[in-house]
Amino acid sequence: MQLTKFNALLDIELRVSDPISATGAGYLAYFIWFDTFRMSTFYAVALVILLLVTFTASIALRVYEQPLGERPLSQYCCIAASWAAGFAGLIALAYLLKVGEFYSRGWVSLTFILGLVFMALTRLIVLTALRYLRRQGIGMGRCLLVGATDAGIHMVDQLESNLGLGMKITAYVKTSYDHGVPAGIPMAGSLQNIDEILDRGEWDQVLVALPVSANRAISYTLDRVEERVMTVKFVPDLLGRQLINHRTEDCAGVPIVTLRESPLLGHAWILKGFEDRLIAGAILLLIAPVMLMLALGVKLSSPGPVLYRQRRVGLDGKEFEMLKFRSMPVDMEKNKAVQWGSAQTKTTTRFGRFIRQSSLDELPQFINVLRGDMSIVGPRPERPMFVEKFKGEISGYMHKHLVKAGITGWAQINGWRGDTDLVKRIEHDLYYINHWSLGFDLRIILLTIFKGFVHSEAPTPAAQPANATAAVAAAANSANEKSI
Repeated sequence: MQLTKFNALLDIELRVSDPISATGAGYLAYFIWFDTFRMSTFYAVALVILLLVTFTASIALRVYEQPLGERPLSQYCCIAASWAAGFAGLIALAYLLKVGEFYSRGWVSLTFILGLVFMALTRLIVLTALRYLRRQGIGMGRCLLVGATDAGIHMVDQLESNLGLGMKITAYVKTSYDHGVPAGIPMAGSLQNIDEILDRGEWDQVLVALPVSANRAISYTLDRVEERVMTVKFVPDLLGRQLINHRTEDCAGVPIVTLRESPLLGHAWILKGFEDRLIAGAILLLIAPVMLMLALGVKLSSPGPVLYRQRRVGLDGKEFEMLKFRSMPVDMEKNKAVQWGSAQTKTTTRFGRFIRQSSLDELPQFINVLRGDMSIVGPRPERPMFVEKFKGEISGYMHKHLVKAGITGWAQINGWRGDTDLVKRIEHDLYYINHWSLGFDLRIILLTIFKGFVHSEAPTPAAQPANATAAVAAAANSANEKSI
């Protein structure tokens, strides 16, 4: 109960401090710009509208649903996005009502910047104080672990390294399903005498970390806890499985555990689509002259069409035609066995080699983004025959199709591109899917600008899956590039 009160106070503090920070930013900007704190009615109304729109956007983005100690940077990006949405709403309203001339652009810009700074400082102060208090044992939930299974031991390690979660396992109960001994955690006893253990009253939470098949042990534990006022949480031993966007939910009164699902559902799907179209449209406008010169270079370097389309697998495992600038002579792969990777052995034109090394051949894929086939950020798409092959060789390979394929991604900016370790690439793709946010997308886009384009010829693979680079002769004809 003390932990519940602590978390409730923290949640209230954030919900109050953000509007105070926003209001303070508006008044300080007014003082800096007009040399007075006596804000006029026009500006006061604008500030109230700004706060209302920001508050509504914060609800849509679920800013306050996750505890502050978990992914603080991602949460700040969400409140920053809410703040930006507030200004977008204010500017749109001023335009519709034709009252924009009554407001100073300097005040609007300064309020926006100061608001971002104030909310960042508030979160930094709260987070620093929270970590200090929890290091002192204040606001920490005392947990009793039932079952030293792989999931239980993993839970101990995670809670020890993430004090911001506000949970600490102080003892564990030995069961017949144990796989080891949690380091540094004393044994309170065995499952047979759990009544005596619970009667000590030293814990306010019980974490049941038993395999789903241990239904009798789980039922016995829940029956014993039923007679006490304690929080009970189930930690199923599923560490051997790939979990994507997993969570629990209530379906008509029946508890359901989702083990694998795309993170881009509901409002997230809309936000991601808006982000893709907005950025792709802006980039295409900016690079139109560059694309024109590249098209001319391709045309002059070898006879044939400028673009080609290639069948790739994207969202939900469905195929689409990915566009690229042609870098090889026409029909180069015709009647040849198609191999995965092998970039160094592929014949390219002189100009094609340049645009491949600099990734400029990928620029037409922004058209794919506008079409809705791809995203700016996401796992790189693969050819159908390789998808069919790798899905049986690499654990979790098909999970990357829970989101749209991307032009760039977390794997690419970390160096896993070209003929590199495909297993590592999939690990990075799944990490991206599990941790997706608009802030994470923007971070990847910025990193791509600095280190994601120019690269050398593909290095030697570190550890490819069995037969990953072998020829897939049976699928060669279907993989031929179709010129346009």
